[in-house]
Amino acid sequence: MKRSLLNSLCTGMALVALATSSCKTTSKNELEDLSSSYSKNTKAKTSALSCTAQAEQTDYNLYKLTSDALRIGDVMPYYDSSTSQFHVFFLKDIWDDATNKRHPWYGYKTNNFYSYTALSAGEILSCNTNGCAQDYAIGTGSVIKKGSVFYAFYTGHNPNYPSSCVTHKEGVMLATSSSLNSNFTKSTTFSNMYAPTGLGYDQTDNFRDPYVFYDATAAKYYMLVAARKDVGGGNWKGVIAYYTSSNLTSWTYQGVLYDGGTDNFFMMETPEIFKNGSTYYLLFSDINSKNVYYRKSSAITGPWSKPVGADRFDGNGIYGAKTAIDAVGDRYLFGWTNQLTGNTDAGSPTWGGNLIVHKIFPKANGDLAVAIPHTLKAFMETQTQAIVKNSQWGNVTNTIPGTQSYNVISSADFDVANVIFEPINLDRYKISATVSYSSSSKDFGFMIGACDGFNDFYSLRFIPSQNRFALEKVNRSGITSTTAVTDVPFTLTPNTSYNIQIVIENSMLVVYLNNEVALTTRIYKATNTNWGIFSDNSNATFNNIIVNKP
Repeated sequence: MKRSLLNSLCTGMALVALATSSCKTTSKNELEDLSSSYSKNTKAKTSALSCTAQAEQTDYNLYKLTSDALRIGDVMPYYDSSTSQFHVFFLKDIWDDATNKRHPWYGYKTNNFYSYTALSAGEILSCNTNGCAQDYAIGTGSVIKKGSVFYAFYTGHNPNYPSSCVTHKEGVMLATSSSLNSNFTKSTTFSNMYAPTGLGYDQTDNFRDPYVFYDATAAKYYMLVAARKDVGGGNWKGVIAYYTSSNLTSWTYQGVLYDGGTDNFFMMETPEIFKNGSTYYLLFSDINSKNVYYRKSSAITGPWSKPVGADRFDGNGIYGAKTAIDAVGDRYLFGWTNQLTGNTDAGSPTWGGNLIVHKIFPKANGDLAVAIPHTLKAFMETQTQAIVKNSQWGNVTNTIPGTQSYNVISSADFDVANVIFEPINLDRYKISATVSYSSSSKDFGFMIGACDGFNDFYSLRFIPSQNRFALEKVNRSGITSTTAVTDVPFTLTPNTSYNIQIVIENSMLVVYLNNEVALTTRIYKATNTNWGIFSDNSNATFNNIIVNKP
């Protein structure tokens, strides 16, 4: 290691951990000792490291944009048993453009989650061009079939409120169709639904995202609506209101289904209920944290309680999520991952982005888990991509000869042992490995976009002391308790093997851990940059690192 690099490392370390003895003071002799140690433990590099993000691409097959490469917003999946295909309706992110459109509905269909076909009807549900109409802009909703008719309940949103001709900013509206692949016709007889009056609801805004489903036990339809309400004493909370109906056209307000309990969410958007066995699950997206949370109950109307473990199964990279179940009983969660402004990792999150789908199912204790869809997994494992090692540093031992398997040991903070691999010049691929650890006082994991092997790289971190898995985009020397871009709770136990799968397509990166949790995120320098594994004050083993491709 060059002396300048060692000085930079210790300078960065000092900013975060002044008490770290190895970097309190660094004499000439100490630098020479460290340099000698590095030289003895470093394999010859095959090339210089590449860590510059490539230009963002639009050729997404797994994680779709719209057919004309615009962002996808809130997703409304429907499984069509007659064709064995999921119809994935979504809000197209156009707003006041040359076509005078504001979030119209479009759709795809798929049966495998790696090949999507745009619905030939094009715009399924249009916004109104009349600035006084309730649906001057369109929001999310849901589709349900009764008899031979498909009912699309949706949000009518008018940003011109308040005005002389607009009396409500948001309301629930209805359109119908005889086909999933045709334009829905807006109902002229349905009475638009607005927040109840006299009950403390926000009358100016925040009444949206209708989700309608049929419960066979109760033999009636339910509608959930995201709203805000004064729940008493001026205490405003996001709530989920609910209605019931016998015919989908006349609805009766029943009250608040859930008010967040001890939590106070500003808005619990895109709510959904589904049942598995004897348990009802309530999903919603928190408008502030951008996390998808869930609750459980033995009854359709609650009371709702948090799960035994964590109340989320992904980080903030999936939003506006809803589920649909296929003919064999497999349920899938559909949502979107935001883009970042400027298509750079330093950008701010946008509204809308790429489609993301997980398989979702209950574990033995009834808590929910997510996994990679089996069809997508099989597709991504069609071929094997060779892995070329660039270098290694520190106490690194190959554990299984002939494979990319390593025990990586670091005995002190910032003494980052690592193995760096050459860039993978593919648009889409999957990395898999089995990871375990015997001890950890800090973290270990995967490096993305490595400019070096000790400080300047993005970290996909296993953090046993906090039982979580996190993404950091800051240098190692800048990591604090608040710098994580996204994280997911995940219980970690020493001497236990964990399966990790990392699916990458352009800037989309989705991690699946042990078929339990996911971490969906955006990394613009994920592809065609150096990557690897690291251990910081930990003893970790990464066995059978494999890269596959379609």
